[in-house]
Amino acid sequence: MLNQFDFRYSYNNKSFINKYKKDENFQPVNIREEKDNIIKNYDLILSAHCKQIFPKEIVNKILCINIHPGYNPYNRGWYPHIFSICNKLPTGATLHIMDEKVDHGPIIFQEKVEINDWETSFDVYNKILELEVKIIHNYIEKIIHNEFETKEPISEGNINTKEDFNKLCKLDLNEILSLREAIDRLRALTHGNYKNAYFFDEKGNKIYVKILLEKES
Repeated sequence: MLNQFDFRYSYNNKSFINKYKKDENFQPVNIREEKDNIIKNYDLILSAHCKQIFPKEIVNKILCINIHPGYNPYNRGWYPHIFSICNKLPTGATLHIMDEKVDHGPIIFQEKVEINDWETSFDVYNKILELEVKIIHNYIEKIIHNEFETKEPISEGNINTKEDFNKLCKLDLNEILSLREAIDRLRALTHGNYKNAYFFDEKGNKIYVKILLEKES
């Protein structure tokens, strides 16, 4: 019987802090600072886009399961779909048991998402979100009742950091790229209203860049 199930959001999620600051049932959590309380009171954690690294004490003592917006082990870490547009490694969604490494551990289920040439990172990300909802819907009861199997990742894969993303955003106007590589870089960094790709002009002005792609109907 399920005795307790709490919903929390990351303490560093500014949009959630503003939206739910008056909600007594949906409070922020700092995983590292609250680790002792978490270990004492919980035996299962489901993580979705948490952006916090779980301490080894937690992942080694509690069953921690993560829904990751990427196709492990490819492009683990920050914004996997953005890097997949650029480096052509698979992307999708992965439900996995967490271990001490980032986006790493036995895989419960995963599915790829196709990246089309006319899609920006925003388009791809929305498809991944839909897939994640479907996966959670299909596996939530199996997770709660511990009725699932796992498989090991095929390799260690690769990992991207926030610093790697920041470097991707800064455009070097003298960098030599093929036209495909340039378009892929710009569509990977075009994400709704976010200001990601940029360069500096001769006067030192910071110029943001987006790209508009439209498939012929």
